[in-house]
Amino acid sequence: MNTLFQKLEDTLDRATEDARYWDTALKFVVEILGGTGALIPATDQFFRGTWMAGTKEMKEALPSYINEGWVRNDPREAVLGLMMERGYACDHDVFADRAERDMIPIYRDYLYPLNFGVHYCIRILTPNGYWAMTVHFDNDHAPISAEDVALIERIQAMFANSTAQADEIARKRIAAFAQFFKGTESEVFVLDVDGKECFSINNSGKIQTRARLRDVIPDEMSAALGAEIRELCSSDPNLSMSRAYQFNIAAKSSSVLIIQIPPNLRHFFMHFKVCAIRTECSDTTALKQSCLRETYGLSTAEITTVELLVGGKTPNMIAELLSVKASTVRQRLKQVFEKMQVNSQVELIGLHNRL
Repeated sequence: MNTLFQKLEDTLDRATEDARYWDTALKFVVEILGGTGALIPATDQFFRGTWMAGTKEMKEALPSYINEGWVRNDPREAVLGLMMERGYACDHDVFADRAERDMIPIYRDYLYPLNFGVHYCIRILTPNGYWAMTVHFDNDHAPISAEDVALIERIQAMFANSTAQADEIARKRIAAFAQFFKGTESEVFVLDVDGKECFSINNSGKIQTRARLRDVIPDEMSAALGAEIRELCSSDPNLSMSRAYQFNIAAKSSSVLIIQIPPNLRHFFMHFKVCAIRTECSDTTALKQSCLRETYGLSTAEITTVELLVGGKTPNMIAELLSVKASTVRQRLKQVFEKMQVNSQVELIGLHNRL
């Protein structure tokens, strides 16, 4: 048993750096508890990571659980509720009579044929608060024993320690990402999935106290941004989606670029998933942006790319910064060249400086 716990500890150490190891960690949890499979499901459809952590057996069973409608009105929600109160629970705590469970469709027609008739629901601490780890067993498995409780509590402590480390690593990576803007007039805000909570990183690279979306953009705009931020959070990060906005407050012009934080920068349970880069523009900058838009027909994304290029960023740096492929930046610059009738980056920067 100690060997399995050591393997779990080593795997969780790797998982703090690479989310793919969470699947392997669950495999060792299954071995420790003697189960048949395990899963850590997302409790919010918008709160997804690059992977849903789970063992091979559970991931193979998940599509039918969703597609056949078992996910709706699952009576095991009562087990989940009890778990959140005391830290762990199982089917026996809610459906003690096997004959009673035999009559419930989800057990009879879905779980029993898979030999997943009993499951432990274990409260696991993540950077997004407490989530449920479901560990499945065979149909006739006994209730949670005192020995099981000791194992569960040891597992919970290990996951809590690992997720705390992963959260700290993610914040350091995001702070390093913000160094692109060190010494500039830009400030980086890191937003949660709803845009209701965030922390900021100033142009010296220092993490500031927590703020709200209204600190990034005006209230009248932030209300309309909620749906778009959710879209960014729930999109495939490989699509490299972003949104750009411009507005005026007290005669000052500001631009805000919102992008999904690349998965390699964050723990995949982390609820901060979007970066907003806000730059206050001088009168000259605002006029140049207006000229690029109105005279040359540049899109907001193209203007952002031009300004980063003029600010000394290379195309590869721009690609990393905007979470897009380098080929996307090159294609965007090609379109800018055509619109502005220049033949090189040097000519583009020279023309921009003369605007």
